[in-house]
Amino acid sequence: MKGIPIVYSDLISGTIVLYVWIRIYTSAALDVKAVRLFRNIGITLFATLVADHLWEYVYERYNSFENARRLLNTIASIGFLCIPVSIFFLIMYHRDHLDLPDCFFLAADGVLFLANLLNIWIPVYSYTDKGLYMVNAPGAKWVYPLIIILLSCILTHDFLIPNNTDAENRIMIIFTGLIAALGAASCYLDGDVVAVWECFAIVYLLLYLALVRAFDKTDQVTGLPNRNAFTLAFFRRRRKEAGLLVSFDLNHLKHFNDEEGHQIGDQYLRAFAQTANKKLSSFGRLYRVGGDEFCLVSYEDPERVKTALDDLSRMEKCDPEYGDYPLDFAYGIAAREPGETNESLYERADAIMYENKRQTEEGRSRI
Repeated sequence: MKGIPIVYSDLISGTIVLYVWIRIYTSAALDVKAVRLFRNIGITLFATLVADHLWEYVYERYNSFENARRLLNTIASIGFLCIPVSIFFLIMYHRDHLDLPDCFFLAADGVLFLANLLNIWIPVYSYTDKGLYMVNAPGAKWVYPLIIILLSCILTHDFLIPNNTDAENRIMIIFTGLIAALGAASCYLDGDVVAVWECFAIVYLLLYLALVRAFDKTDQVTGLPNRNAFTLAFFRRRRKEAGLLVSFDLNHLKHFNDEEGHQIGDQYLRAFAQTANKKLSSFGRLYRVGGDEFCLVSYEDPERVKTALDDLSRMEKCDPEYGDYPLDFAYGIAAREPGETNESLYERADAIMYENKRQTEEGRSRI
C-alpha cells in the first residue's frame, strides 16, 4: 500500500509561511492591521498547500478515470481561489476608505474569483486532460496577465507611490512582482503548478520583509520617515549627495507636553509634520530625527526651497485637516559647499537653525 504522497516543495512553502507567522506573533515589528493581513494570507496559502496534497493523493489513488478527472479539476480550481482571496486581503489592507483605483482593483479581483469558481464546471482558464494533467484553456491568455497586472497595480498604488518608500523597499516590492510573474509564467508555459505555490510563498515572505523594513523606518507618531531612515538616506548614501539640508525645531512642544499631556503633544507633532510634508514634499523628503526636530533632505534650488519655507512659516497655523495647532518653528537651511561632508552639512544646518531660534526668542523678549 502506497503511503500518503508528500510534495516537498509544498512543505518548503509551508515552512516559509510558518516562519512569517512566528515572526509576526513573537515580535512587535508590525501594526495590528499588518499582522491581520499576513495571518489571513498565510491561512489561505496553507489551505492551498493542503489542497495541492489532496490533488496529489487523488491523482495517485483514484481508479475511476472520469471521476478522477472531475475531482482533480475541482481541487485545482479551488486551490487557485487563494490568488483572488489573497489579493482581496491585500487590497483591504490599511483601507479606511476606498478610492477609485481600489474600486477598480476590487472589480478586477471579483472577476478573477468568479473565473476560478466557474472553472470547476467550465474550462475558463484550465482543465484536466486525459493524462490527468492541468492544461491551459483559451481563457488562460487573459487570466494570467490579469493576475500579474492587478498585483503590480496594487503594489505600485500601495507600496511604491507612498512618500515613505525608499530605494531599499522599492527593490523588494519590484522583486515581489517579478517573482509573482515568474510563477504565473511557469504555470502558463510549462504547467508547473507547484512552482506557483513556491513563488506565492516567496512573495509572501518578501512582502513581509518589505513591510517590516518600512515600519522600522517610519515614525509612528507623525507618519514620516524616522531617524533610522534619515541615517540610511543621508549619512550612508554616497552615490548622490544631497545638495541641501534644512533642520527644523518646533517652539511649543514642551508647552503641550507639560500643560496638556503627551497625547496632545503627539497630536501637535503630527499636525506640524503632515502640514510641512504637504507643503514641502515636492522639494525633498522630510524626516523626524528627534523629539521636536525634523530634517528636509533636498536636491532642489536653495532659493526655491527658502521661498517655500518662508511661505510655510507665514501660515502661523497648521492645516485645519490635522488640528488647530500653531505653526511656529525655527529652521536652518544649508547648501552643500564644494567637498563638504554629510556630517559637516548636518552640523552647519543645525547651527544655523539654533541661531535662527535664538534670534527669534530675543526678538520676542523685546516685545
